[in-house]
Amino acid sequence: MRNTITLLCLAFIYLNNGYAFGQTAALPDPFGTHQWTAAVKVVGEDGNPIVGANVSVQYTIPAEPNSGGQTYGEVKGTTDINGIFKASHTDSSLGLGIVVDKSKYYSTHWGHEFYFDEKRQRPSFTLTLRKIGNPVPMYAKHEETKLQMEDKPIGFDLEIGDWVTPYGKGFHPDMFFTVHRKITGVLEYNCTLTVAFPNKGDGIVVAPPESSAGSTFKTSRTVAENGYDPDLDLYYSNTNQPQGVFGYFIRVRTELNQDGTIKSALYGKIPGGFRFYAGTKAPQAGMGFDYYLNPTPNDRNVEFDTGNNLVKDIGEFEVIKEP
Repeated sequence: MRNTITLLCLAFIYLNNGYAFGQTAALPDPFGTHQWTAAVKVVGEDGNPIVGANVSVQYTIPAEPNSGGQTYGEVKGTTDINGIFKASHTDSSLGLGIVVDKSKYYSTHWGHEFYFDEKRQRPSFTLTLRKIGNPVPMYAKHEETKLQMEDKPIGFDLEIGDWVTPYGKGFHPDMFFTVHRKITGVLEYNCTLTVAFPNKGDGIVVAPPESSAGSTFKTSRTVAENGYDPDLDLYYSNTNQPQGVFGYFIRVRTELNQDGTIKSALYGKIPGGFRFYAGTKAPQAGMGFDYYLNPTPNDRNVEFDTGNNLVKDIGEFEVIKEP
């Protein structure tokens, strides 16, 4: 069945590239061999080439009918004085997967598909390795949960990783979540998710996107110092999910001086924003988000040491493995 689906998808791609039924041109053979050549240039965040980076160019040869499964291979080596590694091979692969790593750097991953295009069989890539800076222990969790009440703010404790009592085992509300859901039809819903904060000076601000595509470390090392809003409203429907936001920075447990300046606060990040699940048949609205919270007051560093998660009793599917 998988092979049938693959062949149908490949046929669609071929037709979409300018071939139509009735033409004499034959569809390309998905199992035919071809030679590809890939040039990978590896640079640092300053744009300078990195010498001696490990590069693995991986390929997958699709399973032919009755062949017993796909086969895998790789061409690997290190970058030269110009930060370049070149790989080539002759096979029937449909694309490449590229992994770049080096000691004291975060690894970078990239994918490339050939689409039966000869030009795409000679790709060139410039990939960036981000240096490992100062990872710190943090409260970090992949949270998937249900809002226990609607039309009422419910507090979430970021250190405990749960709703505050009586809805969970948390006791310090760092963030409040309120959902207002209006069902307008059999298959439609309209929802507003409000994220709010309990303390003056707490808040949330949109995080800027990073340019290091493919890196396992995807966010800024340091969160914003100012610009935090006390609440955030997000509108959802079955045809609308908020997009275009790389993520958010947060500031919680804020204490102010008499002049209104920050005396003490905890900073963190929510990469990717908030996921929201609701429908006409759902008795409770569901939501999800990944969060990181630095435990040191006034430290805006959000580079996470993945081996030192401070959230206790964390489940297998709640573990965050990225910095």
